[in-house]
Amino acid sequence: KKFTGYSPGVAVIGDHIVGIENRDGNTNVRFCQQCTLERIFTRLECNGIHINRARMDCGSCSEEIVDTVKAHCKYFYIRANRCSAFYDDMFALRGWKAEEINGIRFELNSIVVEKWKGKPYRLVIQRQRRTDDIRELWEGEYTYRCILTNDFESDIRDVVEFYNLRGGKERILDDMNNGFGWKHLPKSFMAENAVYLLMTALIRNFYKT
Repeated sequence: KKFTGYSPGVAVIGDHIVGIENRDGNTNVRFCQQCTLERIFTRLECNGIHINRARMDCGSCSEEIVDTVKAHCKYFYIRANRCSAFYDDMFALRGWKAEEINGIRFELNSIVVEKWKGKPYRLVIQRQRRTDDIRELWEGEYTYRCILTNDFESDIRDVVEFYNLRGGKERILDDMNNGFGWKHLPKSFMAENAVYLLMTALIRNFYKT
């Protein structure tokens, strides 16, 4: 990262890479992301592929990106930025549901929020009691993580577990970085590196098929 030609937008379905667009590595993660997603979704739909549920990290938690994802997917699950505007509502919540996920104890809850005016979404909140003696100024004795979604029906645990599966997709990027040369791209120009990314992704897809 941090040099020209290495900030690709990558879309994955199952174990296959289905979309790549290269971007300048010196830019913010949200730079042109909405346009990149729009083009990737459109190409998939032109080939008869329609997305039911999409997972994305907090780099996609902006109004224009969420609007685009919502327009092309039935449901989305996006890691929310620190939601300081909703802290009062979160701290006032009662009825937290204790769950053990992957051997770790959490408490789960959800509220309806308007992160952007006139657009109500569900904020699924996952909190974990701190094991050290440090109390964070705003969060106190817990560490909070949130998922923004338009899925108002699914059980809270199901939402968290579905989002957590996104971690497995990071292993695909590790595979590309270490096994297919994405960690050190061969060219000095973004367009040439984009071709390299596409060709190596195709090779991996054929290998995995």
